[in-house]
Amino acid sequence: MHSRRSRQCLLASVQLLLCVDVCVSNSRRQQCSQDMGLEQLLQRARDLESVERSAAAAECLTLATRREPKRADVWMLLTELLQRSGQGPEALDVLTRALREVPGGDRSGRVRLATAQAAAHEAYGRHDQAREGYQLATRLLPDSYMTWYNLGYHEMTQYAFEGAREAFLRAAELNPGFGRAAEAVGAVYFGNGQEEESIPWFEKAVVLMPNEVGTRMNLAKALGKLERAEEARDAYAGVLSLDPAHADAACKLAYFSLQICDWRDYNAYTRRVLAIVRQDKSARRTSQLIPFNGLMMPVTIHDQRYLAESHAARHAGVAPLPALPPLPVPPRGKTTQEETRAVRVGYLSADFRNHPMGRELSVLLPQHTHAKRRVVCYAQNPPHAQHDGPYRRKFVDGTEGLREINALSDAAAAALIRTDDIDVLVDLMGYTHGARDGVVAMRPARMHISFKGYMSTMGSPYHDALIADAAAVPVDLAGFYSEALLYVSPVFSAATHAVSHPDVPYLAPVSRRDAGLPDDPSVFVFACFNSLYKITPSLFAVWLSILKKVPRSVLWMLEPGGQASPEGADATDEGGELAHKIKTKKGPARSAAADNLCRMARAKGVSCSRLVFTAKVPLAHHLQTKANAGLFLDTVLYNAHSTAADALWAGIPVLTMAREKMASRVGASLALSLGMPELVARTLG
Repeated sequence: MHSRRSRQCLLASVQLLLCVDVCVSNSRRQQCSQDMGLEQLLQRARDLESVERSAAAAECLTLATRREPKRADVWMLLTELLQRSGQGPEALDVLTRALREVPGGDRSGRVRLATAQAAAHEAYGRHDQAREGYQLATRLLPDSYMTWYNLGYHEMTQYAFEGAREAFLRAAELNPGFGRAAEAVGAVYFGNGQEEESIPWFEKAVVLMPNEVGTRMNLAKALGKLERAEEARDAYAGVLSLDPAHADAACKLAYFSLQICDWRDYNAYTRRVLAIVRQDKSARRTSQLIPFNGLMMPVTIHDQRYLAESHAARHAGVAPLPALPPLPVPPRGKTTQEETRAVRVGYLSADFRNHPMGRELSVLLPQHTHAKRRVVCYAQNPPHAQHDGPYRRKFVDGTEGLREINALSDAAAAALIRTDDIDVLVDLMGYTHGARDGVVAMRPARMHISFKGYMSTMGSPYHDALIADAAAVPVDLAGFYSEALLYVSPVFSAATHAVSHPDVPYLAPVSRRDAGLPDDPSVFVFACFNSLYKITPSLFAVWLSILKKVPRSVLWMLEPGGQASPEGADATDEGGELAHKIKTKKGPARSAAADNLCRMARAKGVSCSRLVFTAKVPLAHHLQTKANAGLFLDTVLYNAHSTAADALWAGIPVLTMAREKMASRVGASLALSLGMPELVARTLG
């Protein structure tokens, strides 16, 4: 027995030695040597990498580059192997050597190397070197549309919109059938605030790439930004035709259906949106529903905070700038300019232009600039001759300065704010379109406050406070807000009508005829000048019931994007029906939203002639025009804000209703500040 075991052990030892010898022999056979041909070296490298011997494979490819130093493809094989194995710096060194070795005659090969080198620099944040690499590629092959496309893409990521536009236009010119170039030109225009110019390029890209979901999404977003709601709704429907499960498109389809008051599938699309919110919340991911859009849908206040928190979490990995030391507290009684540094307040907005926010701030901010407070504006929107009006200039002249940050990255914008030594940065955008919450996430100031632009919680750790009042955000609802609440009494929503329109209370209204209303003074005028997307089917049904109970009355609303120019109206009471006429200068008599509202009115037994749609009138006359209304009917989910202040200054009572969310309580805030609680309804009935 013992002898047999000894023989078995001896046999096992011999087998082990033979196995080791075979393994060593195989290993030696797998090594590369200088006497091997190029194809042998390349094949051996592939074999070695397939068995996870990347270092040995790299040695084989290094030998291959020595054997054929002028072949760009060999250098690229070594580069890609090193990158796959996580040796980025070594790969960059290889590319540098390759560009020295590969002759100038091989332009295509050198372009490939230069592009790879630029991409490597880009990955390490060396954007100047990356730009040089992409520019080198365009010089080597100036007729290659891809070299120009690559350069344009880099420039766009660095917010260098002018350089990106030129590069993408060149790519599109060289290859008119290259849909990505057309889409990229549109993206540059869109990113630079030139939405009108972006549309033809996005439309061309859709024609060239009809099955690309992302391309259709870009077109839909541009149409939406231009408030071409019906076209945007149709564009999002096109996305869903390709991808029925596209949650973002489903949310936007619901939003733009609201924009044009298309309520035929209201219950279906709101249920789908709420289901998407629940699914995203359960999965703990960023919600597909934009927080701002949640304000006009039946989203609970609890879920509204989730929407905000989920979007704020996108910046969880952002490294904030080093914390600033607190401001020194002046000694008691020391308040002179020489002894106390002025507080520096920065305002971050895309609305330093002819916009309700811009018009209001153009009056308010210059009054804040004095010896104890310095004001700096940070404009997220580029200058625009049509949209700015006289207002942008007012910010330049009336504050310490207006800084253009549209073309800056978040990091560069935050660095600029830090350089200005801002104590309090006021975010006037929140989650509205054009917001740059990534700038605030870097905490460039000592304190960061949310105010007015977005009437809800930001749900972020980098917004320290929210300006509100006790009616807009009652204490018992404070738990749904992540910020500290800075209560302003009696009302947080500052209005500047006393400065900008001091004479309105003493002026006669524009005539009813000129306002497009019935001449007959016995006809009562109910009004709602809110954007029509704030109306819900149930609320509109209540308004129609009011019209039925007050036979000689009309409901006066704003024509969205209206071309209507009210030049006269007649009213008669024929057959119990009130009729009126509104002349138009051009375009359709009614928008899609107006048509849909008329359709619902007829279905409820109310003649469409009792709905008066009017276009926006010049600012100089809009308050005198609105003064013809007898009662302003507020929307419920999302109240009138600046519009309510306009109505009150024009002498029109505003009948409102308060729900839970801040956006649905601003009307109550205004009414209560005036000592008129009777204007706050408790029920819709």
